[in-house]
Amino acid sequence: MASSKQVNIVRVGDALYESLPDGVLKPLKGQSDWARVDAMTEEQVEAAALSDEDGLPLTDEEWTKAKLVDPFKTPVTIRLDTDIVDWFKEKGRGYQTRMNTVLRRYMEANRKVG
Repeated sequence: MASSKQVNIVRVGDALYESLPDGVLKPLKGQSDWARVDAMTEEQVEAAALSDEDGLPLTDEEWTKAKLVDPFKTPVTIRLDTDIVDWFKEKGRGYQTRMNTVLRRYMEANRKVG
């Protein structure tokens, strides 16, 4: 593959989303002609996929770097200082997602240490 950019894809129901670094889920919009694909044999589908340079199967090394992302959230009640909540809200829509991202990065940093 030409690019080494890691993209986290999550499925919610039947829809696919890209999980952005700030925790926002961005819907993925496909341009596939599914009627044409449905009319193809398995061999034709596989041959077409292998002929697409950007759609080649992942190597074993790439699979070892794959990360399973759980998009499900657990509702909680938490008491936070007003100025903290206000600061996150000032940054605009998605303040809870940003708070989750900050907590996740803190958790990941401390997992590596301890």
